[in-house]
Amino acid sequence: MIKKILPIFLLLLLAACNRFMVYKDGKAYYFASKREGLYKMLCASGDFKRVLANAKGIPQDKKDDLYKYNCVEPSAEKVQQLYVSLTVDQRKSLRKGFQSQGYAINYFPCA
Repeated sequence: MIKKILPIFLLLLLAACNRFMVYKDGKAYYFASKREGLYKMLCASGDFKRVLANAKGIPQDKKDDLYKYNCVEPSAEKVQQLYVSLTVDQRKSLRKGFQSQGYAINYFPCA
């Protein structure tokens, strides 16, 4: 029984790997999801541009790609790849950028 459950558990864990949720005003979404609510909250409001402007130390090309794959051509896979490519300090800076706009972050790292 455990041999059957373990692979399913590992797949679920990997699916949540390197993802995080953003929370604001009682609403929560997985970052880079294709949900309309996330688009309104981050993109249409202009919050994500301000988040990225406040995220120091991240190269502009990566900021541009983060914006593109969240707001223009949403792709959780590409955002995950970008996020993993950031240094620890760049990740902290992104988190602080979100916090500067009133967001809370809940990160789900790989185990």
